[in-house]
Amino acid sequence: MKSIKFTYIILLFTMTSCAEEWLDIKQDKSIVVPQSLADLRALLDNSPELNFACTPMLGIISADNFYLDDEDWNSLSYAEEKNAYIWNEDVYQGNTSYSYNNPYKAILLANIALEGLENIAPSNQQQQDWNNIRGSALYYRSWMFYQLAQLYTKQYNATTAETDLGIALRLESDVNLPSTRSSVQKTYDQIIRDTRESLELLPQTPIVKTRPGQAAANGLLAKVFLQMGRYEEALMYASATLELQNQLIEYNELDTTATYPFTQMNEEVVFQSTTYPFFEVFNSLGITDEVYGSYDEFDLRKKLFFWQNGDKIAFKGTYDGSVQQFNGIAIDEIYLIKAESEVRLGQLNESTNTLNQLLQTRWVEGKYTPVSALEERELLEIILLERRKSLLFRGIRWSDLKRLNQEPEWAVTLERTVQGTNYTLSPESNKYVFPIPDDVIALSGMQQNPR
Repeated sequence: MKSIKFTYIILLFTMTSCAEEWLDIKQDKSIVVPQSLADLRALLDNSPELNFACTPMLGIISADNFYLDDEDWNSLSYAEEKNAYIWNEDVYQGNTSYSYNNPYKAILLANIALEGLENIAPSNQQQQDWNNIRGSALYYRSWMFYQLAQLYTKQYNATTAETDLGIALRLESDVNLPSTRSSVQKTYDQIIRDTRESLELLPQTPIVKTRPGQAAANGLLAKVFLQMGRYEEALMYASATLELQNQLIEYNELDTTATYPFTQMNEEVVFQSTTYPFFEVFNSLGITDEVYGSYDEFDLRKKLFFWQNGDKIAFKGTYDGSVQQFNGIAIDEIYLIKAESEVRLGQLNESTNTLNQLLQTRWVEGKYTPVSALEERELLEIILLERRKSLLFRGIRWSDLKRLNQEPEWAVTLERTVQGTNYTLSPESNKYVFPIPDDVIALSGMQQNPR
């Protein structure tokens, strides 16, 4: 019976999130849905669907940390990647999108687990496992909702969030139910609600970092509230994360000559996740002079993050320790969320101390000069720069561009030149919101994002 159940799940995940074939799947849940806690736990331990190579990469490709030569851009075989690089109006050219589909596959998995739990009345001995499974499923769902919101909705703005188009909040596993778009406000409310409930159910420390624990839930809430501009709550949850896990890697102890200096699920990783592969782009990209030149000669990140690939500077600093790009939650990001929230709230001394705690582990021993006695704007400028320098290729820069574009002081216009054509992305451009794939629009009838 178990093999039948999981064969169904695997078969289901080979389809797109809105494919017509789904409508033909029989919903005999006595056969297809895992029914024991062990089955549900195994369902959520499906790391290839929930942790590895399943979160979107479009924001990384569209951000401003790298460039492609004309020849390399022209040789890309995926229209989605070529068009995302130049912020084209038609991103998919009639193709489906893994950046859109894969998160919804994970959301489906989480919903199946949540519904399976409804049919299990746990004994006293089972209650902890039941809680852990429910907390995990809620977390995975909210994590994927957050990833989708960064690409397919406008930046959160409290004055317009009730009317701005959000994502389709799939809260049930029944694929026959139509997809409808929520508002941005309802999208973020759902993310917060799921994650807060997960925080009450998850263990303090998971047995493996592909599973969420309380630090991961606190960390996700810190990310969400920073993106929303709710700095008191971002600070509260970042601080709560660091109470549970706060160890920083001492970069002086790493081998700067290693192909991948950082190990997978290292001591800074709170929750393990990697983006969908974009190997063609990644193998040919070059780091911009602006980014590479921002690192001091004694900043160890300059050697640990980068290597010389022909005439280009390439990136090797993924926290996944592989060709995959880490985009989970790590302690360095939490320190930077805490530091930014503190300076935004006028807590300059606290922010300075938080920033120095992080940066002193990133520089050659004895060469770091602590930040001190800065005005609010100067300190915030350093923190925002350090976010860019520390969190490269984690999918965070796109979110930062969207939120900072709401503040004229920090807004930037992106520029790229490909085959003699100049492309620009202005701070107010609709192209900061990716279109929903055409096949999804055709099947669901949902409203498309304007480009």
